[in-house]
Amino acid sequence: MLLNFILLVLATIATALFLIGMVRGRKYAYLVENLDSSEYIMKNLYVVGYGLNDFKLFKLRGKLGKDLRMQARLIWDNVYDEYYALLAWVQFLTLSLLFAAIGLIFAGMLETGAAVFVLCIVLLAVLAVWNLSISKMKEKLQKRREACVLEFPNMVSKLSLLINSGMVLREAWYVVAKGKEGELYDLMQKACACMENGESDISAIHQFGVLSDSPEIKKFTSAMIQGMEKGNSELADFLIAQATELWSHKRQLALQKGEIAAGKLIIPLGLMFGGIIMIVVAAAMQSMTF
Repeated sequence: MLLNFILLVLATIATALFLIGMVRGRKYAYLVENLDSSEYIMKNLYVVGYGLNDFKLFKLRGKLGKDLRMQARLIWDNVYDEYYALLAWVQFLTLSLLFAAIGLIFAGMLETGAAVFVLCIVLLAVLAVWNLSISKMKEKLQKRREACVLEFPNMVSKLSLLINSGMVLREAWYVVAKGKEGELYDLMQKACACMENGESDISAIHQFGVLSDSPEIKKFTSAMIQGMEKGNSELADFLIAQATELWSHKRQLALQKGEIAAGKLIIPLGLMFGGIIMIVVAAAMQSMTF
């Protein structure tokens, strides 16, 4: 009975917080109106998170706030970083509080064993919400980073070929950026837009490296900028050397991924082999019985 009482008290607190957030967050309804419903489930309830974020206790801050803003900045630039960082946080607050309130109400009306089971389900739901909201941008950046690294040797080879054929860097960059679709080429096109808006080639290429969020590409752009400052001949030699090195690195990466994939197959193959052995042993025992 004591456990049920505690759970119902916690359910009351969670429900009260949800209602307070709903009332205080009405003024933020315009922030979620245009969100994609398929990507942001129950988006109309996110006003709860916005309302709670007004309180110091629930405000987005610290390392988590810094990480979310940095991730949002890499995906949506400086203009929308605060919006998407806060959106991830209020999504987590809203859905976690909703599932906690509903789960605690049910758990408070059940026997101890069933209540513990429901609490475990609530915990799993909160972890799923964390992955849906807080970890989503990080996973998106990881996928983009991997896609960029895989396509990077091709891009450098094309750039090297065009510059060695007589093109200046900006023209070669435009040709390569517009020549193919993909995450890496989207970032190159952003650099093209920066150049068209009056930024220097060096600044645009540096921003390209930062947005890629890849140590390999950042290292390449830094060395490339140094080559640009020294002159076109230095840049051409540098690109040739980098293209050769990157293709070698891509082959090694492919071999590593093949080894990892082979390692993952060991467990299912072992289970299949064990199953076959069990079938053979069972058949042998049946024949001996008869």
